Amino acid sequence: MTQLWQKCVIAMSAVWLSCLSACSYRIPAEDISQLQAGKTFNRQGNFLIGPGDEVDVFVFGEERLTGRFTVSPTGLLSFPLIAPMMVSGMTTAQLTRRLEVALQGLVKNPKVAVNVLGVRSFQVYFAGEVARVGVVQLTSETSFLQALTMAGGLSEFATGRLVLVRQLGNNKVRRFALRYEDVLTGERYLDNITLEAGDVIYAE
Repeated sequence: MTQLWQKCVIAMSAVWLSCLSACSYRIPAEDISQLQAGKTFNRQGNFLIGPGDEVDVFVFGEERLTGRFTVSPTGLLSFPLIAPMMVSGMTTAQLTRRLEVALQGLVKNPKVAVNVLGVRSFQVYFAGEVARVGVVQLTSETSFLQALTMAGGLSEFATGRLVLVRQLGNNKVRRFALRYEDVLTGERYLDNITLEAGDVIYAE
């Protein structure tokens, strides 16, 4: 009788675990259509410089001012002759102009060229049912599907529901949901959605 009861308990446990797996918890999230772009690229698709990025600054005729500089974790750029300036959120064109203005009076007819050589601020994170959980380093505008491919795609246990967690500043985040099928088919024009630095993509 005891063995029969144990078998019943085991059988019921298996059924319960199966139901629990089938009815797995879904992360509350808004529809992906509510997603808005912001801090990594401007509306023209130009990259916005961020903390940790390396920039190459060339001042024509001034070798002493030419070199590679790293943006501080707080977004400041320390450059010879001028006070540290906040550059986080600038495009290379904006930084070029800011440096030319700052160098006026210190350099004769300053002409500056700026290039981003090392992008370190543009990282996204994958979690859940993906082949490779962890950080993916990006260097240019990247669509949802492109980034998911870099993470190795979904695992065999994935339900196909994806949740994008986006930081909004002031320790606030918003969550947006979409289906993997929509990403593949382009049915909802998801290729127009590019990832932002700090995005977390969770695959259920």
